[in-house]
Amino acid sequence: MSWAAHQFEVYAVEAHLPKKMIAQVSWFAIFFGDFTPDFLAKFWVYGFNFGGHHYGATKPYQWHRGWPGMGISHTLFFGIMVCLGIWAWKHNRAWTIGFLLGFAAHVLTDVNDSIGTMLLFPFSTLNWSLHTWAYAATVSGGKYLDAAAYYSSLGLMMDLFWFFVVLGSWQVLTREFWRTNVVRADPHVWSWLGQWFDERGLLAIYRSIFFYGVCRMVAWTTWAHLVAEPVINGVKHHGYPFDLSWTGPWWVRRVTLPHASPWIVLPTAVFLLVAVYFVANTIWERMESGSIKAIAWRNVRRNTG
Repeated sequence: MSWAAHQFEVYAVEAHLPKKMIAQVSWFAIFFGDFTPDFLAKFWVYGFNFGGHHYGATKPYQWHRGWPGMGISHTLFFGIMVCLGIWAWKHNRAWTIGFLLGFAAHVLTDVNDSIGTMLLFPFSTLNWSLHTWAYAATVSGGKYLDAAAYYSSLGLMMDLFWFFVVLGSWQVLTREFWRTNVVRADPHVWSWLGQWFDERGLLAIYRSIFFYGVCRMVAWTTWAHLVAEPVINGVKHHGYPFDLSWTGPWWVRRVTLPHASPWIVLPTAVFLLVAVYFVANTIWERMESGSIKAIAWRNVRRNTG
């Protein structure tokens, strides 16, 4: 799984929208699209303790990404179904396309850990994984072992990669960009929030996900390497050892599910990402005409009702 990378992806998608969609795709939709997969599945991965009992998935990796389980929440098929529901409900292309782009970013970057995602569901329940780093969420280790493994391996490089992608498009964090692109695409939502916040507060809300990602990356890395004192193979360490080798870290058991050959995962993921952008770009104008017709039809029904 990816940690702060998913927060940074929201701004990376916003900064690299197709030209015709600039200032028209909802930033909130991108955010909800990127956060939906883990919102639906991740709570039960770690579970919770109450009254001396642990409540959660007995096989966290199976529950999170597998079938049977909530692995469907990390499939493009599920994201497309949600988008169709959004379109049928509101005929709002700003939210439909925004959700699709955010959701696709999450699903396609999660192919990096040793579990991966079911990219071709419902045609196949095989997981597609690059095995870049070890998936380490276990019943006994919980969130802490998972974070330690991620921030001691190439997972940290994934967070840093997306962090620098956003910094490379630093304008996306500016007040001017927010005013001219983000607010313009979602005037009603920002106006509603403006009942309680002034412009500085609204801008802070917009930037908060980015700074949450930064704080998350820094805090967990600091804890894993300066605070934690793990015992590994009977030896006490001051901080978890770094291991930037492929599939690392060596000190955690790497779990997997039945998966496709890693050699075809990267080109397939890139192809699917390009396909999502191509389809979104292709249907953008058609959705506008469909939205206009839907609004006209609702007005006719209202006037004749």
